[in-house]
Amino acid sequence: MQKFNSHIPVIKIRENDFPLSQSSGNNRGNDRKRNKYRKRNRTKEMLHQLEIYCDKSTLHGLRYIGDTSLTFAERIFWLISFSVAIGFAAYYISNIYEKWQSSPVIISFSPFDADLSTIPFPAITICNMNQAKKTEAERILKEGSLEELKLLNDVCNGNQTSSYSEVYNWTTLRNFLIKVGASCSDVLRVCEWTNDKVDCDELFNNDLTDEGLCCSFNRLPPKKIFRNENDISILNQTYPSNVYDWNPEKGFTEEETGDENTVPKRPLGAGSHLGLSLILDAQVDNYYCSSTSSIGFKIILSNPIETPKMADFGSLLSPGMEVRFSITPSVREAADNLRSIPIKKRQCYFSNERRLSYYRSYTQRNCNLECQSNYTYEKCYCIPYYLPRNKFIKVCGKSDQECVATAKEDMEITYGNGSSCNCLPGCFEMNFSDSKSYSVLSDKIVNLHHIGNISTDYFIKNMAVVHFFFPSSKFSKQVKSQLYGFTEILSNVGGLLGLFMGFSFLSFVELVYFVTLRFLCNYLKTKHKIEGNKNKTPWISNYSVYPFIK
Repeated sequence: MQKFNSHIPVIKIRENDFPLSQSSGNNRGNDRKRNKYRKRNRTKEMLHQLEIYCDKSTLHGLRYIGDTSLTFAERIFWLISFSVAIGFAAYYISNIYEKWQSSPVIISFSPFDADLSTIPFPAITICNMNQAKKTEAERILKEGSLEELKLLNDVCNGNQTSSYSEVYNWTTLRNFLIKVGASCSDVLRVCEWTNDKVDCDELFNNDLTDEGLCCSFNRLPPKKIFRNENDISILNQTYPSNVYDWNPEKGFTEEETGDENTVPKRPLGAGSHLGLSLILDAQVDNYYCSSTSSIGFKIILSNPIETPKMADFGSLLSPGMEVRFSITPSVREAADNLRSIPIKKRQCYFSNERRLSYYRSYTQRNCNLECQSNYTYEKCYCIPYYLPRNKFIKVCGKSDQECVATAKEDMEITYGNGSSCNCLPGCFEMNFSDSKSYSVLSDKIVNLHHIGNISTDYFIKNMAVVHFFFPSSKFSKQVKSQLYGFTEILSNVGGLLGLFMGFSFLSFVELVYFVTLRFLCNYLKTKHKIEGNKNKTPWISNYSVYPFIK
């Protein structure tokens, strides 16, 4: 047998030059093995990166979990501890979130006292409880028309079953109330504003309320209160040329400095000498019928843009008394960031968020009166003259009194005084409360005011002296604002995470880095390495030797 040279070179064959014949089944099997191998490698790589993150993380206790030098029991202990810390942090954070969701608004006192010059003097409405002057009533009974007799019967609370009871044209009813009621010239005898005696006609206007004809001071003109002044029957009223379009949210601007000939007037300071002082005349001998069981006056303080409810909330004042009304303003404002909170949660309206049909400016009282007006019309098909209404809607007469009273009771008791109309408070609200002190008039007071040829007996029997003033030149106001803004939420959440886990802003950056940037860099690095290996000449691991030596 011929022998070959033992120094024959060994030939290395590349796999691409001599591909091994494989079946399609083997190819699919190899693909599955390669995919499984890649997934296993990715899982190992992710676990490896997780160990690195745990080891490098600044979160308290986390590095012990990833420390492979510790025993398994130690790592489990730190894992449980870290999980408990996360649980406590999540529990307290959820409490903060729940509190923020349920009550996101807080009412606090402003750190700075406000000055009286920033608010108006309250609107003051004074009514003589005499519903009809005796001289006019006797004239009507003697020579009045049938229509006047019917109206007099209604005004003086006559028999509801009387044939006089019917629905009247508003103009007719208005003219009758003005004719028989006690006007401002009848009620007001002396007026002093900031210690200066002034003409009462310059300060007061005749006004119609649920107590009939009354006198109002510092109330805005109807065109500034009502949306459509044509729907409101305006009495003969005089106002200065400078009338501010004021409301609690808008307030006074810097240009509106205010003077004696502006409306609404602003207080100049504290004390009765810088307020309003009046001498009122009840004209007791001219009483024909009273709205209550007593004689004298009803007085109420209100917001200058609101309609007063004299019958329900007016304070009584008898002749022969001197009373001092010490006024306390109640002002609530709202921070602008409150607008981002839903109305249902903050429980108040800004002026541009709720439009009323009759009033230009939204207040809770205006909303309640409008709601009562609409409900009364729905139930009785008429509206009392003292409630806001359209001029084409008929005015309720005496025969509708029972229905009107039932509708009012439904609104105030059954339906929660406008709750069915969703009459929430305004975010900017202004109200006035008062504390009163009384004293019996002295005989000497007649000479002090130089009223005229009035006897002391007449003065004591018919007149009352009243003073309205602020007790202090400064007052505190409430501010409605967010309980938790973004800064407060961030501070509370960050504090809890720092307490339980040592979490900080850089911890968050660190987590984002490991999840995104580091992961991406490792992926690109591995991909680049694989592509580099493919470009190299791979040699098969087994060698084929030619010729075969036997």
